[in-house]
Amino acid sequence: MNRRSAVKWMHWLCLGLIAYFYLVEPDENKADPGLGLSTHAGVGLILSVIVALWLAFYLTKGLMGRPGPKLPSWAKGFHHLSHKTLQYGVAVVVASGAVAGLVAPFAIRAFGTVPINPAFGSKWLHELAEELHEIVFDGLIIVILAHAAFHIWRHYWLKDNALRIMVPRVLHKYL
Repeated sequence: MNRRSAVKWMHWLCLGLIAYFYLVEPDENKADPGLGLSTHAGVGLILSVIVALWLAFYLTKGLMGRPGPKLPSWAKGFHHLSHKTLQYGVAVVVASGAVAGLVAPFAIRAFGTVPINPAFGSKWLHELAEELHEIVFDGLIIVILAHAAFHIWRHYWLKDNALRIMVPRVLHKYL
């Protein structure tokens, strides 16, 4: 697998995991709230590994995609800004979630088995860290939606095949 394929996989895996976080709140499972939190922590652990690899690719080689020649100057600026914001933004969301888990006053185990924290934090610090994590996550969702709208606009309005560059080849016939 080459670097471009690896980045495509990481891109879509991150989107799927972030969609999971958006759709499923850990405290929504009324029957077993601990199960929701342990699943949230486990999926967060998986996301953190993917984000660490993707960030390492970015820091060593830079962005994969360049702005296309059809983009107006404002769009070239937005291209760089949105990609860099996402690159660092996802890492900040993962880090803020890790801090929220580490300062929890109760034990958290990813998928019920992998210990995440020492369980000696304070309740108010944990609540503050959770609130900050949710604010950063909501900001990330806004950036993701703007990023997606930008590339859909490029693909259909400018007709520069922006989506074909990002999706697996098997989906090209639908674009």
